[in-house]
Amino acid sequence: MHPPRRRSAILVAASGVLFGTTGTAQALGPGSADPLSVGAMRLTAGGVLLAVFGLVRYVRRAGWTLPRPTRALGWVVLGAACILLFQVTFFAGTRANGVAVGTVVALGSSPLFAGLFESLVFRRLPTRRWLIATLLAVAGIVAVSGVVGAGPIRLNPWGLLGSLAAGAGYAGYTIAARALLQRGWDPVDNAASMFAVGAVLGGIILLGTDNAWVVAPGGWALVAWLAVATVFCSYLLLVFGLRGLSAATTTTVALTEPATATLLGVLVLGEALGWVQALGLAGLVGGVVVAGTGGDADQRPARVPPEGVRLTDQMGAAQGPGG
Repeated sequence: MHPPRRRSAILVAASGVLFGTTGTAQALGPGSADPLSVGAMRLTAGGVLLAVFGLVRYVRRAGWTLPRPTRALGWVVLGAACILLFQVTFFAGTRANGVAVGTVVALGSSPLFAGLFESLVFRRLPTRRWLIATLLAVAGIVAVSGVVGAGPIRLNPWGLLGSLAAGAGYAGYTIAARALLQRGWDPVDNAASMFAVGAVLGGIILLGTDNAWVVAPGGWALVAWLAVATVFCSYLLLVFGLRGLSAATTTTVALTEPATATLLGVLVLGEALGWVQALGLAGLVGGVVVAGTGGDADQRPARVPPEGVRLTDQMGAAQGPGG
């Protein structure tokens, strides 16, 4: 396997592991925490951290000169909107149809949406290897969720639509981030710019939610972990990994998230793991391994400019959606 691709797969898998701690961290946090408020606080606090980090790097590199607005900003706004879409609709879907069904639909559909979007935006069809890996991983998610053998499930159509929107939102973010990388954007500038916008949008949501849980015992610890581990570190790892992987493969490899969530549920929260779930976990990990090895639809890593290149130069040469 090509070394840059191996490193990219490891970075994306590590990103998924960090992201997978979200549910356990929330379970160990204040019991009064509203899921929508937690999601918005996570986006806002993590987005501020990324924005400040990106701004410091930019000022050290280019001074206080303002970047020229270009059509590339369309990708930034799109990526931020997709991040917010995932936060809001994921919780809406799990609230309507339960955590198991909501998670299966959202996470299971995201690689499929990414493959579809990638074929439309980049005119590149995913590989057969990716399809096999994704089907294996999605089957594993279904088994791990406990949906199999649970009897008849009555689905709320609006909740189902919300979960599908969450899957599309996550896929849309990877497409936007990949598009900026291919146009020469630095990975940190990439993540920082999207989450700066996302932080503003998340802050607006916080104005309408009950945020009293933040000052409850364990509240600030929960905010700190979610912001630093599941946003700042996780999304930096993800965008650096995107340099060597297609968006479709990235979303499949990132399915280490539900595997991590399952293991933490057993080891930390004392949840039971039946033989069907164990087989599903093995299938999920197998799908991630298959996706992270072998060929890819785009073996060329995204071009990243040298450290001394100004963001204004990157943005001036960039193209926006459809450009």
